[in-house]
Amino acid sequence: MSKHRNIFKTITDLDASETPFAIASVFKVHGSSSGKVGDKALFDENGRRIVGYIGGGCIENRIAATAKETLIDGVPRTVEIDLDSDQMDMGIPCGGYMSVIVEPQMINPTLLIRGMGRVVEVLCQLANVLKFKVVVQTSEDEKDRYPEAERIICEPLEMDDIDFKVDYFILATHHRNDDKISYEALKKGISYVGVVASKKKTGIITEYLLKNGISAADLKRFHAPTGLDLKSKSAEEIALSILSEIIMLKNGGTGEPMRDLNNSDQSNGEG
Repeated sequence: MSKHRNIFKTITDLDASETPFAIASVFKVHGSSSGKVGDKALFDENGRRIVGYIGGGCIENRIAATAKETLIDGVPRTVEIDLDSDQMDMGIPCGGYMSVIVEPQMINPTLLIRGMGRVVEVLCQLANVLKFKVVVQTSEDEKDRYPEAERIICEPLEMDDIDFKVDYFILATHHRNDDKISYEALKKGISYVGVVASKKKTGIITEYLLKNGISAADLKRFHAPTGLDLKSKSAEEIALSILSEIIMLKNGGTGEPMRDLNNSDQSNGEG
């Protein structure tokens, strides 16, 4: 039986309830330290220790503060703690030095897709591979086309009635009320509202949005025609261009070719 069984069980429960948390693990110790290599603890968004142990109270406070930071930006951090300092801010000096890695476990962003057709099918497939939580609203006779979706909604659903967090919204319905739906999605505060539309239809929707009080700042969240300019010629390529734009915005990318970027720090993750 693993000594971390309570931690593993709690991780499973937190994942099931879609609750973000951070895992703190001691990976290096020199000298005397209450925390030992392999010790682990889980922390919530407020820095409260949920379960586990990585050292005394002052160490825990330092790690708790770091856990809160990682759960804001999603970036893991290592914390070097000098336990041999003459300063008393870390408690009673015990003559050691320890290193802790804090890894945030964020909730996967939710992508709501409203519509049907091959573009929606591929969007669902690609978004699932990219670790989005995909919710599709479509007609009853289309529901079996989206096995990768975590949830499928077949009944009518007004934007105001959505009771779950939506991070990204793609409208691929080609209905006469797409302008109204786009307006309601922007008013709801969704960070990305994309519409699969022609330039002409985009102009009509944009005019409607401006006439109904959508500000220039809020209009920046409106993406139509949605996607990057890949000169897409198929439903699959259109879906790729849309997800590429979403990933670019999510990660703060530029959309420029990697070879054209002069910053040596830019990397696509490959060696």
